[in-house]
Amino acid sequence: MFLLIYSGSIAAAVIVQYHHVDTETPAATSISPDLFAQHMTYLADHDFEVWALPRLLEALRNGEPMPEKVVAITFDDGYASVYSEAMPVLQKYDFPFTVFVNTALVGGAGYMNWNELRELAGEGNTIANHTVSHPHLVRRLEDESQAQWRVRIKREMSAAEAVLRNKLGHSPKLLAYPYGEYNPGVQALAKELSLIAFAQHSGAFDKNVDWQAMPRFAFGGAYTAMAGFIDKMNSLPMPLKAVRVSDGQGQQLADPLLPMAVSRPVLTLQLNTPELAQQVSCFASGQGRIDVQVKGHTVSTRPEQSLPAGRSRINCTAASGQRGRFYWYSEFFMRKRADGSWYPEP
Repeated sequence: MFLLIYSGSIAAAVIVQYHHVDTETPAATSISPDLFAQHMTYLADHDFEVWALPRLLEALRNGEPMPEKVVAITFDDGYASVYSEAMPVLQKYDFPFTVFVNTALVGGAGYMNWNELRELAGEGNTIANHTVSHPHLVRRLEDESQAQWRVRIKREMSAAEAVLRNKLGHSPKLLAYPYGEYNPGVQALAKELSLIAFAQHSGAFDKNVDWQAMPRFAFGGAYTAMAGFIDKMNSLPMPLKAVRVSDGQGQQLADPLLPMAVSRPVLTLQLNTPELAQQVSCFASGQGRIDVQVKGHTVSTRPEQSLPAGRSRINCTAASGQRGRFYWYSEFFMRKRADGSWYPEP
């Protein structure tokens, strides 16, 4: 039984995500100012339309005509280097952008302050919700009940909204999940608060996207090279009729957090045509290309080794028929450590 989610793409877009634009900050979440400038120059020189994120989302939802190549630029956490290093480059090209901020950290060491954020907003950029304190939203505290967890996480989202309205006069109802982590409960809370929410799994998207788990291409550390940036900017949403994740025994999995006994989930994609299914290649985090089985319109794939503790993805791509453009789909997973404890952050 498939969960129907897609019926084809009419208009599509890509969202990019950065953290630090700096050479002295943690490598995994940083891009050098020079390479960031190269990214932006590529967009300017290759006929990309860079739209403000709210405008992009409104156009998609309303089925409005869109250019062939549309990109929105986002930054998570509100680091000072966005103001000092990224902003001058973005101003040069008149590119609007969105900064997702943790309201409790604004004005702290290494972060922008409220005056700087007001300046950005006054120039037509978007300041949005990244929660109050940047917690792992999917994790319950020791001895915390499900009901208590729900109250705490809802407060993280809603209190940040209130601070944005108080400090800036408005909140755009956009939320970036800290660490890109989410589960059905987190998504339900975001939807209850009328928040469009963004994760960190990759891929282009169209109006049929899950509006509480929108993909973004994250650029930091090893994932900043120009060749990869160009491929991702030119990607298209995979033309899917359905997606299913299961445990290898036929049991469907609805939560990105895998059960302790499941380390090699099965991803099944139902494509629009059998010809497209024949062209799909899939890749697992840390494992590279993994085998696919094709039957008619359907592609199934499974990591050959256990996914590691932490956050992982299976990415699937296929040639689109347009030169230099590939269809792209990404599925996000989390795994606890073997003893049942949560993985630490680097």
